[in-house]
Amino acid sequence: MLLKRSILILAALAALATAGSPALAQQGAAASVEGPAILSLNGQIRGGAAFEFSRADLERLPTTIIRTATPWHDGAQMFEGVALTDLLAHVGAHGKVLKVTALNAYRTEIPMEDAARHKPILAYRRNGVSMSVRDKGPLFIIYPYDADAVLRTEMYHSRSAWQVRAITVE
Repeated sequence: MLLKRSILILAALAALATAGSPALAQQGAAASVEGPAILSLNGQIRGGAAFEFSRADLERLPTTIIRTATPWHDGAQMFEGVALTDLLAHVGAHGKVLKVTALNAYRTEIPMEDAARHKPILAYRRNGVSMSVRDKGPLFIIYPYDADAVLRTEMYHSRSAWQVRAITVE
């Protein structure tokens, strides 16, 4: 009886979590949010309604790897994720700035031109392991700091938000 009740409760929670999902409406029946949404992307994008992405949704997009040292880790690290250019193209973004919000309410702004010029990624793995909230995850904006000295400045470090939860295109 308890098991049956638990299953019904879990099913109801799952239905509530996906009911009216903007990702389902945006992406159509062929794609869906698999698991909990870890990123909301909204603003000046195709269709106007927010896209909600699970980790699996992000992992289906083209993967980019950056190997670089950061101010937050010892030695060079390998970060794997989706290039901001690919993510923005996927949602049909057409703004000038990305307003990024982290789980801890940290906010930063990234000019859209950074995506093409410096090729940052929205990383979901570090050294082959999915990043947890304790490890600056689940999503971390990473620039290829070792590729250009200009990226090793406070301005670009401040754009490298970790624990990213939402991106608004304006």
